[in-house]
Amino acid sequence: MSGILRILTWQEIMKEFEIRSLIKAIRCLLDSSNLLPELQRENVSSRGTGVLTVLREQVRDLATCCGDATLEVSTQAVNDLDTLLQLSEGAIAESLADAVKRTIVIIERELSACLFLRLEPIEKKLYLEPWKKWEVITKRFGETMRDIEEMNKCFALTRYPAAMFHALHVAEWGAIKLGDYIGVADPKKGWGPTERKLREIIKAGHANVPPALAGKFDFLEQMNREIDSIVLAWRHKVDHAANHLAVLPNMEFTQEIAEHIISSVRVFMNRLAEGIPE
Repeated sequence: MSGILRILTWQEIMKEFEIRSLIKAIRCLLDSSNLLPELQRENVSSRGTGVLTVLREQVRDLATCCGDATLEVSTQAVNDLDTLLQLSEGAIAESLADAVKRTIVIIERELSACLFLRLEPIEKKLYLEPWKKWEVITKRFGETMRDIEEMNKCFALTRYPAAMFHALHVAEWGAIKLGDYIGVADPKKGWGPTERKLREIIKAGHANVPPALAGKFDFLEQMNREIDSIVLAWRHKVDHAANHLAVLPNMEFTQEIAEHIISSVRVFMNRLAEGIPE
C-alpha cells in the first residue's frame, strides 16, 4: 500500500453549515422565478428590469450555499439553472419556475441523506473559539493548547468523558510545571508526586519553606487549595493515586460535573501562570 491511512475524527470532518443562508437563498430564488410569468403576461422585459441579473446572482448564491454544505449533486443542479437563463425571455418564463422547484426537491433529497449536528449558540461559540478565557494559560504554557482545544470542542459536542480526558491532560501539564517549581525529585513527574510534595511543604509550615521558595508560602497554600478543589470536583471519577491522572472505567459525566471540573482546572492553571516565574 503506497499511501498512509489515517482515521479521521468527527471534529476533523465537521464543517460549519448555515442552514439559515440556504433557506434564504432558496426562498429568494423561488420568489424571483415565480415573478417571471407575471412579467411575461404584462409584456414587461425581465432583462430590461434587471430581474434576470438578480436571478443569476441568486443562482450563484444558492450554488455557493450548496457547495458550502458539500451537497455536490445539488450544486450541479443549481448550476444547471444558469443554462436556462441564457434562453429567450419567453422560454425562461415558461420553464424556470418548474426547474427551480425540481432543483429544490433535489436539495431536499440530498439533505435527507446527510447527518447534521446542531449546536446551541453557547456550544457553537465554544466550538469555534475553544481558547477563549484560556489565553493567559495558552500563552504561558503552549503545550496545553491542543488539549484545551480538544477539551472545549468535546464539551461543545456533549462528549463529556472525552472532554475530561483532555482536561486531565491540561491539569497534568500544570502539575508537572508546579512540581518542577517546588522541587519534585520523583523521576516520574505528574499529579501524584506534585500533590504529595506540595502537601509536605505546607505541612512543614511557613518557617520551613525551602530557600528557593522563600516568600511563596501564601502562593503554595493557594495552589494546595486549588488542588483540593479539583480533587473534590472529580472525586470517585478520576484515579489520582498513581503518578498520572486517569478517568476511571465506565464513568459518566453530566454537563454540570464536566463544567465544574473544567472550571476548577482553569482556575488552577491561571493561578499557576500568575504565581511561578517564567
